[in-house]
Amino acid sequence: MKGSDLFTRALLNEKVEHIFGLPGEENIDLLDSISKTDIDLIVTRHEQGAAFMADAYARVKKAPGVCLSTLGPGATNLLTGVANAHLDKVPVIAITAQASRDRLHKESHQNVDTIALFSGITKYNRSVIVPESIPEIVRKAFSISMKEQPGASHIQLPEDIGSMDTEEIGMIPMPGEAIYEANGSMVKKAAKLINSAKNPIILAGNGVIRSRSWATVKKFVEASGIPMVSTFMAKGILQYDDPNNLFVVGGRPFPIELRPLIHSDLIIAIGFDMVEYDPVIWNIDSSRKVINVATTMAETDEHFPVAYDLVGNIEITIELLSGNVEKRALTPEFMEIRRKRREFLDSQGNGKEIIPKSVIKVLSQNNHSNTLVISDVGLHKIWMSRYYQPKFPDRTIIYNGFASMGGSLPGSIGAIKANPDLDVIAVMGDGGFLMNVQELETAHRLGLSFTVIVFNDGTYSLIEKHQEDHRLRPNYIHFTNPDFDLLAKSFHAEYFYAGDGRSFEESLRKSKKSEGVKIIEVKIQ
Repeated sequence: MKGSDLFTRALLNEKVEHIFGLPGEENIDLLDSISKTDIDLIVTRHEQGAAFMADAYARVKKAPGVCLSTLGPGATNLLTGVANAHLDKVPVIAITAQASRDRLHKESHQNVDTIALFSGITKYNRSVIVPESIPEIVRKAFSISMKEQPGASHIQLPEDIGSMDTEEIGMIPMPGEAIYEANGSMVKKAAKLINSAKNPIILAGNGVIRSRSWATVKKFVEASGIPMVSTFMAKGILQYDDPNNLFVVGGRPFPIELRPLIHSDLIIAIGFDMVEYDPVIWNIDSSRKVINVATTMAETDEHFPVAYDLVGNIEITIELLSGNVEKRALTPEFMEIRRKRREFLDSQGNGKEIIPKSVIKVLSQNNHSNTLVISDVGLHKIWMSRYYQPKFPDRTIIYNGFASMGGSLPGSIGAIKANPDLDVIAVMGDGGFLMNVQELETAHRLGLSFTVIVFNDGTYSLIEKHQEDHRLRPNYIHFTNPDFDLLAKSFHAEYFYAGDGRSFEESLRKSKKSEGVKIIEVKIQ
C-alpha cells in the first residue's frame, strides 16, 4: 500500500468522518486515498475557511475537527484558523502537504518550514519522516489534541511519503476514557473555605461546556445558593430569570458597580480558561482567593492566587463539593448588582448600539434547544457577549482566545456538518463577513441551510470604539460595502433587510420558512 493509504487508515481508526480543505499538487496521493474511503472531504474556497470549519465542527461534535492543505501558501493560509482553535482550547488536526524530503534542505519552490510556523499554535507538531511511523504519529496527534486542555495538532506529510510503498501496519487502538477525581481531603478543605467566605462567587468557564458538566454546575448553584457569573462560552447554564445568575464577564469591563467578581472575596473557578478573562482585570490586588475546579492544574498567574487546585473530573469534584458546602442566601450586595445588571440589560441602550441591542433581544427571545449562535469578532461581539441570553448551554460560540474575524460564516458550515439538526445563526459585522464570504459558495454547493446576520455600518467599529476611549480621532476605519442584496443573489442566498428590531423580527421569521443560506442585513446608521 501507499503511505497515503496507510494515512487514511489511521484517520479511519480515529473515526474521522469529515475533512475540510483544498487540493494541491503535493497532496494528490492523499486525496486519491481518501476517495476510496467513506470520509467526506469537503472542498472549501480558502484554507482559512477550512480551519474555521474544523474548529466549529470540533466544538459541536466534541471530537477533533480535521483540516487539510497543500504546502507553502496553503499551509500558511490555515494558520489563522488553527490558532483560533488552539487558543479557544478546541481540538483541531491540521494536515499539510510538504515538498519531497530530497529538497527540504535547500531553497526550493513553495518550500517553507511549516513545522516552525505551527510550533507556537499547536500542542503536537510533527513531520512524517518514514511511512511506518504514520499510525503512531496520527494516534498521538489526536490523543494530545483531545487531552485537557485541548488544542491543535499539526501533521506534515511530504509528497514522497504519500506516494511511497510501505507494508501494511496495524493500527493503534484508541484507549478507553480515564475517570479521575480530585483529592477528597482537599475538597473538604476547599468546602470549609467556601463556608467561611463572606461573598463567594462561581466563575463558570469554557471547561464546563467541554466536559458537558453544566447540569451538575447548575445543581451546585441551586444547592449552595452561591451566585454565578459565566464567560462567553459558558452562557446558558443559568436562565436569565435565575436569581443566582449574575450574567457574563469578559471582554470590555463593565462599570465597577456592575462587576460582581470585584465585590467577592472568594472565586470558585469551574472549568475556567485563563484566556477567557485576564485575572488582572478583576483581581488586580490579588486579594481574592481562588478555588480552581478543572481537569488540569491552574496556570501560574500572580492575579490568580489558587488556595486549592481541585484537579479531576469536574462533575465528580462538584458533586463532592456539594456534599460539604452549606447553603446560603444571596447577599444584599449581589442582589443589588443583579438588579443593576438587569436594568442595564433591559435598557434601550444609546447611540450606535440601539439597533443591535433590539436585534439581539429578538435573538434571545427566539432561541431554542437546537439553536446555535456563532458570533464573529468586532464591536458586535461586545454586544452579543453582554446582551444575548441563550436559554440553553452549549449553544453559543463566541471566539474569545485568538478572537479572529471572519470565522463564523465558515464555522456555520462546520457546525452543521457536525450536527445537521442545528438551526445555526452566524452574527457578523460587515468587516468580518467579507473576509470569508467566498464560503457562501461552499454552503450552497453542499445544500446547507443557515442564517447570517450582518451588521452594516461601513466601519471597523471596535477599533473606532478604542480610538474614542483613548480620546483619539477615529482614523483609517471606514470602507465601502457591496450591495448585499446582489451579493446574496450571486451566491444563491436569500436576502432580507432590517432597519430596526421590529423589521428584524419579521425578517427572521420569514427566513426560518425558507431553505438555503439566508442573509439578513441590519443597517446601522
